[in-house]
Amino acid sequence: MACGRVLLFLAVAFVGLAYMLYKPYPDDVVEPNVQMAMSYFISAAFKLCEFLEYVGYSTFETCARNPFNINALMKVDSDDNVTVSEELFDGVRVVMYAPRNRKEDHPLPGIIYIHGGGWTLGSPEQYGPLTRKLADTLTAVVASVDYRMAPEHPFPVPFEDCLKVTKYFMNNAKRFGVDASRVAVTGDSAGGNLAMAVGQKLTKAGQPPRLLGLLYPGLQMVDFNTPAYRTYQTLPYLLTTRLTVSFFLKYAFGTNADLEMVYDNMHVTKAFRKSIESKVSVSLLPEKYQKLHVKEITNVDINLAQRMEQIISNVSLCPLLMDDDELYDLPKTYLMTCEYDPVRDDSFMLAKRWKDMYFPVIHVHWDGVQHGFLTAIGQKRTEEAVDDFIKYLRREL
Repeated sequence: MACGRVLLFLAVAFVGLAYMLYKPYPDDVVEPNVQMAMSYFISAAFKLCEFLEYVGYSTFETCARNPFNINALMKVDSDDNVTVSEELFDGVRVVMYAPRNRKEDHPLPGIIYIHGGGWTLGSPEQYGPLTRKLADTLTAVVASVDYRMAPEHPFPVPFEDCLKVTKYFMNNAKRFGVDASRVAVTGDSAGGNLAMAVGQKLTKAGQPPRLLGLLYPGLQMVDFNTPAYRTYQTLPYLLTTRLTVSFFLKYAFGTNADLEMVYDNMHVTKAFRKSIESKVSVSLLPEKYQKLHVKEITNVDINLAQRMEQIISNVSLCPLLMDDDELYDLPKTYLMTCEYDPVRDDSFMLAKRWKDMYFPVIHVHWDGVQHGFLTAIGQKRTEEAVDDFIKYLRREL
């Protein structure tokens, strides 16, 4: 079977490479060879995992969480600058990064980091280079959350795990040498969604963190017909519309059985869309995106909509649906977007709403790169983006 896996991987990889050569990146892409290599390898691994699920050998998630035993290469150890340890925060595993260069009597800032991966993939170990750099460069204590993932543990379990960790960290800050008033809740992609949801819940409870860091988050599953969703549907982009829809469904419901109908935006009634158009609307986007063609919605599956609307209106699942007063009460926020990204427009809508109410948001947009670029070690734009985020944290935390 191992030999068969290798042969299948090579076959899929060849087809994937041929397709990406046929569908090149836009002219303004940054470091195309690096981005293509990342898309090529991960997309090939995903195709292999889809095949293994199809033949009943494994589930997609079991395979994709550790393709070709790659996690064995990602063990996180202490070094000369950072001590790495594991803790249980209220039953949830956390990987801790603590700088060695610290004064014992001087409390440090703290950072909760929530990893991405569509609520179904990823781990603290895979984000080790980033979280280690945050701890070392900022002289901060970083808690990287190993939350339980969908589809085995759908919403609200991942959200509740992250909320538990954040509360525990803030309530026990002194034990970790952290100033509880200087804690940031941050995350990328699905982790950005979770970070914003945690921030809202803590703010409502009267225990807000110092700030939020939302790095190209996916914030709503009401409208999969935005310009970004219509643009980034296929390779060579790593995160495609169909994959994003599948991730959202597995997180919200534990299954993507309704994928095709939701992909065609048949899961929400016109009345519901009308009720949230001040929160989720193409009219909130910059003009250059509004001009892009948006496929008209012609059909709605009423039975599907009745099953889904109550769930997807939950702001802990879809934070973009918060009312304006809830948004305004949140901690100050660093919001990052990138161009080649199906969820790009979620954050532009959020930024527009925040800026209209003079909320203290810093919105930084990176052209020429795709969703997930923060984990592309060695890419120049990645280093620039991480350094910019670190400068913000140093200044505001």
